[in-house]
Amino acid sequence: MSKSSKQKPQKAKAKRLNAETLIALATETLKAEIVPDLPAEKRYAAAMIANALDIARREITTADEAPLWAILDSVYDDGDGTPQQLAADIRAGKIGEKTHPGLGAKLRNVLIAELKVRNPRFLRSRGLKI
Repeated sequence: MSKSSKQKPQKAKAKRLNAETLIALATETLKAEIVPDLPAEKRYAAAMIANALDIARREITTADEAPLWAILDSVYDDGDGTPQQLAADIRAGKIGEKTHPGLGAKLRNVLIAELKVRNPRFLRSRGLKI
């Protein structure tokens, strides 16, 4: 063979995929190619894994704790508050709409944002658009 007839193998161009795309690809591959071949007793575990991957994908794309921290900063001084402390203070009646008008609506918005990530089916079942 002459030197000119040899061709270098061409490298495939690698495509950089973001985390959301990688997780979506892994989930779809799991569901389409792995789950159908699993024995029945392993399918529930695979469904839990697929669900966890979906939650992680949604969390990556929508994770923003800024609204929750803004609420905590408006209620507590110098970033001293935690979600657990806020919940305890609300239950104890120390904090509420009387002390912080609009708190309920703000907390509802944070909850809806969290449910969009963790359990969007729940929101759809309640007729909320996501």
